[in-house]
Amino acid sequence: MANDSYRVDLDRLDEVVKKLNNVLKDMQSTSGKAKSGTHLPEGSLGKGFEEEGELRQTHSDMKTFIENQVLAKLEHLIDDLQKKTSRTHGAYQDQEQSTSNAMNKGQTSSQNKYS
Repeated sequence: MANDSYRVDLDRLDEVVKKLNNVLKDMQSTSGKAKSGTHLPEGSLGKGFEEEGELRQTHSDMKTFIENQVLAKLEHLIDDLQKKTSRTHGAYQDQEQSTSNAMNKGQTSSQNKYS
């Protein structure tokens, strides 16, 4: 009974790693769109009015904030989580293999002992 409380579903952990990879790919696509797809060229808002430069500058400031303070940090967080989850999966998988090898070795020893 006690062993059941320590079981880890490696398939589920592997699924989490794959999903995080997909999220990371989507985030990188979003970052690319934020960098290249939101450019506001001079004159695109019209010409000859005082606020045009201020609007473009505010847009540029907001764009930089979104790229550096939101998207980059989110990407880093997801990447870090994916790497940690992957390492955890590997560690549990290694431990499971070691335990299995030890059990098989023990069975072989006891079979040889009674043969």
